[in-house]
Amino acid sequence: MRNYRGPIIHIGYHKTGTTWFQDIFYPAVRNRRYLPRTVARAAFLEAGALHFEPDQARHKLGQDRDDIILCEENLSGGLHNGGLAGNLSKDVAGRIRDTLPGAQIVIFVRDPCSAIASAYLQYVKGGGTFGIHRYLFGRDRLGPVAPERDEAPGFRREHFDYARLIAHYDRLFGADNVHVFRYEDFRADPRGFAATYAARFGLDITLDRLDWGTRNPSPGRLLLWAFRAANLFTRRAVADKDCLLHLPGWYGFSRKLLRRANASGRFGRPLRMRDILDEGAIAHFNDYYRHGEAAIADRLEQQTCRDAKSRDGMAATAPSYARSCRTATSSLPTMTQHC
Repeated sequence: MRNYRGPIIHIGYHKTGTTWFQDIFYPAVRNRRYLPRTVARAAFLEAGALHFEPDQARHKLGQDRDDIILCEENLSGGLHNGGLAGNLSKDVAGRIRDTLPGAQIVIFVRDPCSAIASAYLQYVKGGGTFGIHRYLFGRDRLGPVAPERDEAPGFRREHFDYARLIAHYDRLFGADNVHVFRYEDFRADPRGFAATYAARFGLDITLDRLDWGTRNPSPGRLLLWAFRAANLFTRRAVADKDCLLHLPGWYGFSRKLLRRANASGRFGRPLRMRDILDEGAIAHFNDYYRHGEAAIADRLEQQTCRDAKSRDGMAATAPSYARSCRTATSSLPTMTQHC
């Protein structure tokens, strides 16, 4: 397999295990420098679109940038605002290219239905008060020129149509330098995936010393209602919500209390995707994402072909892989089985 050089920029997506990579995996890498999220955000998210300067971003990243690792899911756009209708997601890609043109881009994707259900749970844990239908389709009740459309943006299904942003990064950096992975593969075999991932980028890391425990567990139904009720007494930390009365300090206190209760495992099994999305919503999203999911399946097959050809001893079979890469089309399965 190729020895990929240059800074590694892991842009997300949200809800694909980035917390584990940020807290556990990347800090344990010995032959690269993992820079904290605050540095990534300062370099690429702090400046406005018309005030961003690559030289200033490079200064914030420090010297010897070729061996750095950044992992910040908001580089792919905000979870609850759809990357500002994709504008921030697209603009940040250009910022990274102008600052670190030799970067290796890492993008994890997740089954859209599963990701959307997880996004809703994150919305509630982060201060949200609305039910799932209001969270997903609240903007549909607004007229085309309603003033609320010009205020805080909300959920956008386009954000989870990953193929568009992947294709944009492919154009900016070249497909060989954009590495796409499925979260489901990581979740199914964390240790095996991490070993292959480390080998891909030549990362020096002792996997046996890592914490493999679950992070950010989903709440049960009872705790979900408790979160929503508690959130009525704080203005924090999401924009699209109700607030009956703001109690200073309540947000932090209630988060600590409810998360401790959730970690205890005494309040019912964690909610699954089908506990959150009804069959109508699942059918709606399956239909909406079918073309994008087919494009991702095609993109992953192309990546597999390139990886196979780069391995030692594959020269004799390279022509067959090349034919497979050339003939791969978007007629592949349209959705993963998780939906």
